[in-house]
Amino acid sequence: MNDSFSCHSAKPEVTEVRAGVTRRAALSAFAAALATVGLTSLSESAYAAAKTYNICKTTDVRVGSARMFSIGGRSIVVTQPKRAVFRAFAAECTHEGVTLSRKPGNVRTSGSVMICPEHGARFDTTSGAAKGGPTSQALGKIKLTVSGTQVRVSF
Repeated sequence: MNDSFSCHSAKPEVTEVRAGVTRRAALSAFAAALATVGLTSLSESAYAAAKTYNICKTTDVRVGSARMFSIGGRSIVVTQPKRAVFRAFAAECTHEGVTLSRKPGNVRTSGSVMICPEHGARFDTTSGAAKGGPTSQALGKIKLTVSGTQVRVSF
């Protein structure tokens, strides 16, 4: 055998991997948290920029009735199920999308239920929940506030 030539086997290099959080992972998580905060701020700004409309006076909607209004390109129904309690909903029936009244004005009611003129779907005047007819889906709720005698909606 030739002593000048020897075969050395290469030893594999071992890299230690530590369990836990690395500096890079911590900085990445911090950046993600900042981005999330930024997105939240953007959504709050968009919410604050929502339009508010004076839709009617409190005297325009009698206790136990519902009236449809058209404002901001949308049809909205305002109800007064109890004295000084006002609610607002999207005025499109959830069955086929027709409005709860053929034109702005009174919406047909029976007790505490609004009735769609097209196919008879029924909706609760307090919650907008479907109460019968060809739908089981509630009307969309719209944010409503009362200031003095002014009823306002925001969307």
